[in-house]
Amino acid sequence: MKHFTITLSIAATALLTLPTLSLAADEKKPERKRPAGAGSPGGRFTPEERIKRMTETLGLSQEQQDKLKTIFGKGSDDMKALREKGRDNLTEEDKAKMKEYFTKQMEEVNAVLTPEQREKWKTEMEKRRSEGGGRRPGGDKPGEKKPEAK
Repeated sequence: MKHFTITLSIAATALLTLPTLSLAADEKKPERKRPAGAGSPGGRFTPEERIKRMTETLGLSQEQQDKLKTIFGKGSDDMKALREKGRDNLTEEDKAKMKEYFTKQMEEVNAVLTPEQREKWKTEMEKRRSEGGGRRPGGDKPGEKKPEAK
């Protein structure tokens, strides 16, 4: 009788556990939402997609679009090589190079935009950062302070 009770307990436990395990296996990881049109790897926008989005958001003139296309095209091969290394394989020098590239690029973009467009774009970028929680060039998260070097 003792073996029967133990066997029955094990069988009951197994029967109660199986549906839970199968439900857990069926659950899918939530899909990361990517902006519409972000067809590039890692959700990056191509220069054309960026210009299209900025034109829709800011009402860029054709002249501004042409200037931005030139700006976004500069150094793209260098940045592509750094991205292909992978975030975990970047050296401090690589990170500094990327940060300098993006800082310079943003300065050039801001020079093309009108003051009203700059303000609207700044607001849009802050909104995107807060929604996406993405990383900035150099690997730090928005609002995150880097540890001080010792």
